Amino acid sequence: MWFSNILILVDRNNADRNGLLDIAAAVTDTGTNVINVDEDHYAIEAAAPAEAVATIAAMEGVSYVRCVFSYLCEPQVVKAA
Repeated sequence: MWFSNILILVDRNNADRNGLLDIAAAVTDTGTNVINVDEDHYAIEAAAPAEAVATIAAMEGVSYVRCVFSYLCEPQVVKAA
């Protein structure tokens, strides 16, 4: 499965009045791991499944999503002893 480390910028004055923590919770619902929430800059750092990036970018209150890098994370195969 492909993952992307992303930086999400949140519009402080979004129409739905979603707060930074509200958007971080919604981002988590997409299967994304939130790494850091920067309240001073209204930014969220996260590791997301690559297919969730477009969904996050379309969320109300999200003004910008930057894909920092992507990587393949294959499931580990457990070998019998």
